[in-house]
Amino acid sequence: MGDKILIIEDNKNLREDTAEILALAGYAVISAENGKVGLEIAKKEKPNLIVCDIMMPELDGYGVLRALENIPEIATTPLVFLTAKSEKEDFRFAMDLGADDYLTKPFSGSDLLKVVAARLKKNKLLKNSNETLKGLDAIIDEAKTNETINNITNNRTINKFKNKEIVFKEGDLPSYLYFVITGKIKIIKTNDSGKDYITELKKEGEAFGYTTLLNETKYTESAIAIEDTEIAIIPKKDFYQLLYSNSEVSLKFIKFISNNLLEAEERLIKLAYDSGRKKTAEAILFLFKKYEPTTEDGFINIQRENLSALAGISPETISRNLTDFKEEGLIEGGNRSLKIVDLKKLETIKN
Repeated sequence: MGDKILIIEDNKNLREDTAEILALAGYAVISAENGKVGLEIAKKEKPNLIVCDIMMPELDGYGVLRALENIPEIATTPLVFLTAKSEKEDFRFAMDLGADDYLTKPFSGSDLLKVVAARLKKNKLLKNSNETLKGLDAIIDEAKTNETINNITNNRTINKFKNKEIVFKEGDLPSYLYFVITGKIKIIKTNDSGKDYITELKKEGEAFGYTTLLNETKYTESAIAIEDTEIAIIPKKDFYQLLYSNSEVSLKFIKFISNNLLEAEERLIKLAYDSGRKKTAEAILFLFKKYEPTTEDGFINIQRENLSALAGISPETISRNLTDFKEEGLIEGGNRSLKIVDLKKLETIKN
């Protein structure tokens, strides 16, 4: 027998029809005629998913959802609301409360099965994920085909940003975790004199925006595309569920963040004490460590303004040091692309 699904619906005909559709699809179905009875059954049976009407006697769907959140053993059970209401405000209210999906009456059997399958798949991936970013991948893959959420938010899950386009800026309130699908992102901090400093670089397969999301504060940095980039946005609710539903995932994510903070701290120390030549060399080495060369001949694309912001020195100083490095045979290029010729000498530059 398949996953256990609880249907809470006061309309007998709809309850029985829904149960029949799910049973024919191989699910183990349990039914309840109102929210109060359904909640008791949920505590006892611990279903894999709950399909719940909103307008019911005894205890309505919103009450069921709030009650579930206070029962640890079933708090993360996905819940799909059924309702005759179709106004956008009702959709948003339900999702803001924590519902996982929404079906408007009347609905077809195929719509029901599609939503149920998607919610079950997502919940299993969240619970069984052994690697943080693999879990995020699962959210992204599921979200791509989630037409219900797309209709509610009126936003695409995968957003495209052109070179130099802002993803978020300092002072914004965080609502999403961001995940780079293709392209590159720089995270910058601007000082009091208006000078930008790159604190992080993100490439394909990396997440960003999580620190502010966890702190629930405004962004203290800005994120900007440094080439045409595709980014998946993961709603805050899904990110929290990923972390809180699996302690192993949480620990790995904490370790991931800690490693990033240590790396950033080391870079800040070097910026405080290194010479201009050393800072330029370190910035070049960091770029080549972070990004693979974009061509077979070993060149990597980089704009001088970004190299300057990464090294923490003026563009003029960067230009002088790049010219010196070329004359010394350490690098080639230098306009909009670079290639390391002598790695050892570049690594041992001191002044």
